[in-house]
Amino acid sequence: MKRRYPDKSNVLLVNITRLGDMLQATPTIAGMKQENPNCKITVVVEKQFEDVCYHIPNIDEVRAVDLGMTVRSLSREADGIVDAFEYVTEVVDDLRAQNFDYCLNMSSSAYTALLLKLVGIKRNGGWTSDEEGYRVIESDWARLFASSVFHQNRQFNSLNLVDVFRCSADVDQHPQRLLMKVSPESEAYCDDLLREAAFTAKGPLIAIQAGASQEKRQWAPEHFIRLIKVLETKLDARIVLVGSKKELKIIDPIKAGANSPNVFVAAGRTSIPQLAALLKKCELLVTGDTGPMHMSVAVGRPVVAMFLASAYGFETGPYSEGNLVLQPVIGCGPCNPNKPCAGLECHDTISPELVAELVALRVRGDVKKLPDGLADPKQVIVYRSFFDRHGFCDLEALNSTQYDTWYRYRQAYRKVWLEDLAGFDCGSPAPKNSKLSVLDSGIEGIGSVVELAQQGTELIQELMRCISDVRVPAQKLGAVNAQIVEVDRRIEQVGFHHPPLGPVTRLFCFAKENLSGTDALSLASQMKTNYDDLARRCQKLSAWYS
Repeated sequence: MKRRYPDKSNVLLVNITRLGDMLQATPTIAGMKQENPNCKITVVVEKQFEDVCYHIPNIDEVRAVDLGMTVRSLSREADGIVDAFEYVTEVVDDLRAQNFDYCLNMSSSAYTALLLKLVGIKRNGGWTSDEEGYRVIESDWARLFASSVFHQNRQFNSLNLVDVFRCSADVDQHPQRLLMKVSPESEAYCDDLLREAAFTAKGPLIAIQAGASQEKRQWAPEHFIRLIKVLETKLDARIVLVGSKKELKIIDPIKAGANSPNVFVAAGRTSIPQLAALLKKCELLVTGDTGPMHMSVAVGRPVVAMFLASAYGFETGPYSEGNLVLQPVIGCGPCNPNKPCAGLECHDTISPELVAELVALRVRGDVKKLPDGLADPKQVIVYRSFFDRHGFCDLEALNSTQYDTWYRYRQAYRKVWLEDLAGFDCGSPAPKNSKLSVLDSGIEGIGSVVELAQQGTELIQELMRCISDVRVPAQKLGAVNAQIVEVDRRIEQVGFHHPPLGPVTRLFCFAKENLSGTDALSLASQMKTNYDDLARRCQKLSAWYS
């Protein structure tokens, strides 16, 4: 794999986010250690997520920051502003003193970007700031992340975000799964908890996570009730309802509706490490796209996961081999995570009976083929997670992709990024250089983007000639620059009007926004590289899609 900074000795990783995000960083952390066994890894995390870091292997030091305290201090104004300043200064001074030689910022917040600029680490992946405090995206892979999660572009992405961040850190080797330690004390606690359950059934122990981060991602309680009844009948299953205390308002009605001695509520009775131990004792977890889904994978237990509403399996699906992912086939999905939804038609594409059949199949072993007619591909696609020959997580459809509108685009983009950013040989035909080959690819608008990129290259070359010739009047420079601005505007416009071109044009926009330096010729040269990259990637996309 192409890498900028493979060698690391003293690493700072910033991940001021959620539980699931921290767990999704574990292959990157482990990979750094695999490739650099003597390197020290320090993690900066928001204070409320500090505890989970002590249960993640390969972390040498945890530095918790109290963002809540900073915000509360600023809101007090007067002395509070001084308190916040002193606290941030202390954090910055402490991090500076550790002389880190590399930093990966997995948080895209302006706060962390500015913090890292103050710390002054020279080699970076992810987000930092320039001299004026504006956010800068340091690597192509981090720019790809920013491009892929842009809502209009999500359905064209087939790279798990774990791999995107791993590549942002220039990590090639990795364990091909998430990682979490389970303590003997947590296991003993869960043994007592399960004895308390007093199950009468003898079948497999199945965990169910009914809650989700957003209400629109929560499968209806009546569906879970039906699922439980089918699992009891089909497998003589023992069911453990897991989750947090605040999710009991969802879980209690499920327990009541199931009305069975073989349904036990563990929700609200486990800490994070205890929940990990409990999931490890189960055969399988049924869940949505949740933190417990990542925990289950991290302790080596498979999941059957429903990706509803804004959840998208190709982005944040379970990162290990042999999990089952259900993705509804619906025109509005995956929907915008920041918008409410009144319809929730995607929930009705998945039946409790289908989930129960998948659970039964997966409990028996890895599922690489489905019985004919089990899952209607017009309603839902059932995927199995696996790793490709390059070590990147992927999803393979077990029923059919014929009703998946974006399947061909995802496959083409995957090969473009693996070839162009990672440097892998995907066995593709060399992209043809003629404009006709691009126009004939079947991707509407792609020929226009290539032509605009070529115009941009010619204009940049003219601009460089003008910069180098002191006799050229300023008006000429301004006129050429205005033409370049118009070309860039048109490239972005084509990307908006033709959604399949959104990822490649958005990546171009992010690269343009992250030019570095103050020398005019150097900036122009970087911009020429951006136009060349855009044209080349469009030609690769055309070749793979054809």
